[in-house]
Amino acid sequence: MNIKNQSIKTFLTFAIILSISPLSIKAESEQPLNVEPPRTVQEKEHPIPKEDSFLTKLLKQSSVTLLAGQNGGDNIFETGTKYANLSGLRGGSRITYKRNFNYAGLGFTLRWKRWEVNFTGRTTGWYVNAGEGRDEDFFLGDPTVERGTKISTREFSFYDTPYTFIGSRNFADGKGRLSMKQDRHGLILRRYLGDSDPDARKEGKGFFLTGGFQYTFMKYILYDVFQFFDSAPVFLNRIGLGLSLSYSIYEFPIGFGYRYSIAGWFFETSFSGIFWSGHFRDFHYQRALNFIGDVSGFGIDFNVGAGRVFGNYLLFIKLNEHRLFGDGHFTTKGGLNYNDMLSQHLGQYKNYMNMKEWNVELSITGYLY
Repeated sequence: MNIKNQSIKTFLTFAIILSISPLSIKAESEQPLNVEPPRTVQEKEHPIPKEDSFLTKLLKQSSVTLLAGQNGGDNIFETGTKYANLSGLRGGSRITYKRNFNYAGLGFTLRWKRWEVNFTGRTTGWYVNAGEGRDEDFFLGDPTVERGTKISTREFSFYDTPYTFIGSRNFADGKGRLSMKQDRHGLILRRYLGDSDPDARKEGKGFFLTGGFQYTFMKYILYDVFQFFDSAPVFLNRIGLGLSLSYSIYEFPIGFGYRYSIAGWFFETSFSGIFWSGHFRDFHYQRALNFIGDVSGFGIDFNVGAGRVFGNYLLFIKLNEHRLFGDGHFTTKGGLNYNDMLSQHLGQYKNYMNMKEWNVELSITGYLY
């Protein structure tokens, strides 16, 4: 009996061992699916870089410019005829406005590959002393030359003078102090060629094409006027306020230039032809008479400058020559005497508006990356 019981226990023990052994072997041979073997440093994945926002991308291609400059030159308004009008007078008028003033401004530039967009605003800020103003009335005769066309596209001629009537005799002349203010805003687009680059910090050289739009508003006031009038008896006295002139100009320049940058030094020059148009209002205080009209024409713009790069900053000095030559028509409004009133009903009068100026400008540009 004991032998039988012992045999049964031995059999059961052997059966349990046989049933457990395959499970243990299977568990040892299988590995968890979600457990990976350790990797080397080279096999580890790099973190996915975070994409820049639109504003960040914009700033990385942008720069801001502070600038200041000194302007000089003349702005001349003329009208007249060599042929006798209804009164039998052959004459004209010339008003000269000096353009000697300082200004300041702010610019923003966006670069994208070979393209550059530049927006700049320049202003005197307030009324400033611009020099001397002069109002002349004159007789015109047979020797008078009326050189109205300064830039002739048909004859390929160019007369770099703001004066139209030459060979006249004044019968009235007034001089006074001149106050003026000006705001000028420009949007200029460039396309760089060759090795040139919109970023002055990068070395390269080559030509570029340029074009855009520029708007200018200015107003002059001529005051403390000392007036001469050739009459019997001669009039010679101070008359106080003389006149004011305000007008808006729309310019469309297009041209080319050359840029050269090496070892931190930067050189640039450009030349553009201009088509422009404007609207003006010329008011004579003593006669309470307005001349209101439009003018358009051609012009040129020339720049040459040099600069030095200091890290992320560019110090730049530039000389600019600016010319606008145009003509148009005006009508009169207001007046005190019979001739002034009559002039309102006699149609339009021809006029010339010419500007010849230069400026020296110093700027500092900071790159935003």
